[in-house]
Amino acid sequence: MIDAAHGHPRTSTKRSVLAVALALLALLTACSSDSDSGDASSEETAESSAPTGTDDLPPLPDDVALPIVFVHGFAGSAQQIESNAMRFVANGYPEDRIVAYDHDGAGVDIEGYAAGLTEVIDETLAEFDVEQVYLIGHSRGTAVSNLYLSDPAQAENVAKYVAIDGRPCPEGPVPCLAPTQAMFPGQTHVEVATSKGSFAAQYEFLVGEAPEVVDIVPQNDPVEISGRAVNFPANTGREATLDVWAIDPDTGARTEDEPHASEELGSDGEFGPIELENGAHYEYALSSDASEIVHHLYLQPYVRSSNFVRLLSSEPDGPVRTNTNTGDDHSALVITRMREWHSEGDADVLQLSVDGGEPVDVITDFVGNDGIGLHVHDDVATPGETTLAALPYFSEQPFQSGIDVFLPASPDADSTITATNLPRGDTGRPQTLAVPNWPSSGHTVSLVFTDWPVDGAA
Repeated sequence: MIDAAHGHPRTSTKRSVLAVALALLALLTACSSDSDSGDASSEETAESSAPTGTDDLPPLPDDVALPIVFVHGFAGSAQQIESNAMRFVANGYPEDRIVAYDHDGAGVDIEGYAAGLTEVIDETLAEFDVEQVYLIGHSRGTAVSNLYLSDPAQAENVAKYVAIDGRPCPEGPVPCLAPTQAMFPGQTHVEVATSKGSFAAQYEFLVGEAPEVVDIVPQNDPVEISGRAVNFPANTGREATLDVWAIDPDTGARTEDEPHASEELGSDGEFGPIELENGAHYEYALSSDASEIVHHLYLQPYVRSSNFVRLLSSEPDGPVRTNTNTGDDHSALVITRMREWHSEGDADVLQLSVDGGEPVDVITDFVGNDGIGLHVHDDVATPGETTLAALPYFSEQPFQSGIDVFLPASPDADSTITATNLPRGDTGRPQTLAVPNWPSSGHTVSLVFTDWPVDGAA
């Protein structure tokens, strides 16, 4: 059952007036720039006073912006709501009213997860003193959500339900929208949960009017992030020390003697808020006294605040580490993106190079179109060689793949591995992450690309 709610004229009018005012301001600014085109000092003044980003639209009314509860799918986490949460907030949705339910991404206990969802929704209703929430499920999260909604008393807690590319909308009184790959031709399973097209449909269904903002653009306010370090795919908290280092975007090398921020993470793995420089590059290092292995994560720059940062890690003796070929002479990478790496048709390009050497394209035929995490390291069967063959174990895991690439490491990690992605549909906006060539014997390295192009990310 699909119900398109009516718009709220007061909010629409307020935003229309704001849009007109901004358009007039832009016109006046353009005219002023034309008249001063010959004055260099005027140009410098205009450039220095130009806005660096945008402000969020006026807040939506509380009765429209009911709390959202998001339920991820198999091998997922709150990462799958992060980009669309930014879009919701940019359109005036209160950031604290978006909640994510992290549960075991590898288990099959749907009844247990539905019981956990009951707790999360009850806590959300109490926290915001509301009678209903909006519910969004993705993939296996739709099975969890449908089971929750099968209880009529619980269904009364949900004003509207979005079932993304999973189980169809359940029968019952709750209005439901079901975005699928068929609705968005060319998009893949996880992409339907993170794309701006899917967001626009979800926003209009929940709020009752089309969003004014669908692209993720820099904000004017300081950027703050918070989230969790978790053991993939169980989503249990990673208890560790988190050091956030400012780095050189061209080399990945740390630029200061002390971390930009440092926190001791408890058993829930929670951290933040941490203020970052808008658009700056950082290394997120996880370490503990229990292991000599350091996990270095390199995320693309944040240009908007986020409460849903997930540092996907694992225990030093977990399956990811134990199935990775490690050694002093080569680096091992895990490259992720919450949008499948596409190897057919309109394909992605993902190239790796060391110190500017000949790049190697790691998007191969066997990567397929459902891989989110790519494990890239030297295969024990062909040491010191790059064969681009499928790595054992990882190529057999859901939403993952493994590619044999020899990336020489140095003890002091004084060389640079550069990863460049030309995302399908946006090949003119290359995305680049540079990291030191840490030896895999003592270091795990993750590169995390956004599911949307970050301008100026190189």
